[in-house]
Formats: sequence, structure tokens, C-alpha cells
Amino acid sequence: MTAFDGEPKAHDIAVIGCGLMGSALARALAKSGYSVAVWNRTPERAEALAGEGVGGIEAVRSVEDAVGSSRLVIACMSTYEATLTALDPVTAWNGTPLVNVASGAPEEAAHMADWAGERGGRYLDGAVLGYPQDIGSDATMILFSGSPDIWSEHERAFKTLGGASLLVSEQVTAAGLLDVGIVGAFYVSALAAHVEAATYVLGKGLDPEVLQAGTMVALAGLQHATAETTAAILSGDHATDQATLGTYAQGARASLAVMRGAGQRAGLLAAAVENLGLAEEAGLGELGFSAQTQVIGGSDPVKGA
Repeated sequence: MTAFDGEPKAHDIAVIGCGLMGSALARALAKSGYSVAVWNRTPERAEALAGEGVGGIEAVRSVEDAVGSSRLVIACMSTYEATLTALDPVTAWNGTPLVNVASGAPEEAAHMADWAGERGGRYLDGAVLGYPQDIGSDATMILFSGSPDIWSEHERAFKTLGGASLLVSEQVTAAGLLDVGIVGAFYVSALAAHVEAATYVLGKGLDPEVLQAGTMVALAGLQHATAETTAAILSGDHATDQATLGTYAQGARASLAVMRGAGQRAGLLAAAVENLGLAEEAGLGELGFSAQTQVIGGSDPVKGA
């Protein structure tokens, strides 16, 4: 094994951070035949991972040794700050690529790319769309952004971790943007909304199988609606011949009254009602649901703001 600079390396990949996700990454790589160095701030956690019996995983006590002995470094810490703190002792990267999959602000990805470059490293940012139990499956997606050279050199390893993984952009902040938007704003909110809804209907004695059947219908409709919403936001055309924003608002307010009458806070539904109300006040009630993009703040994709 040799690295980018031609020097021989003892390990294919170093995984920095042996939490639930980092451990899952290391196991998947080792099971696919990669030799993996693992390092953790608490050495016992790395040693426990190496002692599980999955061949190819070696615990390394020094983060400098973990990086220096590997052709590729994957950092899986809780935050960008934690990653920078952990890797701070490594001052000479000698072209070794660093991939970071911590969650954080897109600006932190840009800062880490600069940090790696200043130390002679190369950088690729990543965002994991999945749970530890899903790592290694064809359905799992890890979004990468940044250096296309790192992607092409290590695509097999990245696809080992998630078969649906892809390089989304050479813009290093792109994966972070999607992480904030898809995982934070959409997935977490949608799952929390389902918890809110399920708590209400199951508390009223609804059969769980009926709830699941209804949920599947709603998810299928949501898949179609999200595509329409994206197109409408990009075009700026929010006209509809199906259901107006005002119709949604009326139904949502009625549901909120019922749920609160049953003693539920219904905070997510209340937030949706608030946004819809703002859109109505702005005169958008006869347009489609997507028209509320004009009042919720942020940039205007149509104007490129």
C-alpha cells in the first residue's frame, strides 16, 4: 500500500472516532477487505472495537500514527470543532486525503478544507443519510462534496459504506447544505411530525395497522408533492388547480384545534399553521402550498439571492 506521496502505508483507511457511526464505518470497511486503523479520544473504545473479532481493524493509540499510517482518513466525530481538536496534533499530512462526516454549518466545511490545505492535506466533506445499522447497504447514501480527485481515488471505499453514495458537487459546502436541509429541516421535522400525529391517533385507540396504512399513502403523496414544490420554488410559479394554500391553512387550523382540545401541544402543526397564516396575510391564499416560500425568509432561488 502506498499513499498519495508514494510512501508505503500500513493501513488503507484510518477512522477517527469510534462512536456508533464511526464504529459502523470501520466494520463495513474491514468486512470489505480494507485494513482499518481506528483511533478514539478514549483509547478503550477503539480497543473494544478492534477486539470484536472483525478482521482488519487495528486500534492505534496516537492520532498522529493513525493518520500517518493510512492512505485515507475518515473523521467521524460529533462536531467539526471536535474533529479539529482531535486532529490538531497532526501538522504534516503529506497529501493524505481527509474526509469529515460530522454535522455542522456549511461554513465549517469550508474552514476545514482550508485547515487541511494549510497542513498539506486534501479535503472532502461528507454527510451520512442513514443510521449506523444501514452502513454498508446498497440503499445507504453518503453525500460528498469537494475534491473530485479524492472521490475518484477512493470511490470503491465510499460505495462500500453506502451503495447510493455520490459526489454531489466540487463546492465543498454542498454536502453540508444538503445535510442541513434534508436531514435537519426536512427529515427530523417530518419524523417529529409523525411522532406528534401518532401520539394523538394511537392515544385515541386507532389500530396501529390502520395508522401505518394511512402513513404509507401520505408518504407516497408527499413524494409527488415535494417534486412539485421544488419545481414551483425554482420557477416562481405557485398557481394551482388542486388545493390552495388557504385550503391547507383552513384544514390545518381545524386539526390544531382538535389536537389541542385533546391536550396535545402540537407544536409542529402550530408552526405550520403560523407559516400558512403569514402567507395568507401576504395575499397568497389562492396560490399553491409552495407559495409560502415567499414569506418564510432566506434566499430567493428565482432571483439567485
